[in-house]
Amino acid sequence: MQVDLQQTRLPGIGIKYVLRLDGGARLTLIQHNDGLREIYYFARPHDDEPRAVIRRDDDEARSLGALLGGAYERPKIVEDLEMALGELLIEWVPVPDTSPLIGKTLAEAGFRARTGITIIAILREPEPVTGAQPNDVIQQADTLVTVGKAGAYSEFRRILETGG
Repeated sequence: MQVDLQQTRLPGIGIKYVLRLDGGARLTLIQHNDGLREIYYFARPHDDEPRAVIRRDDDEARSLGALLGGAYERPKIVEDLEMALGELLIEWVPVPDTSPLIGKTLAEAGFRARTGITIIAILREPEPVTGAQPNDVIQQADTLVTVGKAGAYSEFRRILETGG
């Protein structure tokens, strides 16, 4: 499914986004320069008046975005995969900002040899690293996607936090 999203700058106000939904409905989001967000729901393609309007400040809008993006819930497919893996877990582990392993390669960190946990991907902006390799470098703000046994994660996190 292709997303139909249009973006328009509103000088002195902010940015307007229009998202066309199935069945012709649309959502319009105005992101004001001061952080206010307004969401307008238009039920039919040619409606001039919104059916509903939601206004949220910056903190509320970010919380709503996190909820919509699934930040607090794992997708069902991940739960199914974890069940198939048996005693192995897939975990997303954020790299602490003060980790001494920032700037080191995965090979230098030695997670697999020291804990049995394997890094399978690295989530980072602007592009994630899929199929992580031993020469991939750990960077600040990375999230490591890992596979391992539940009992090994406390040691894994300790190594990530302290380097040792």
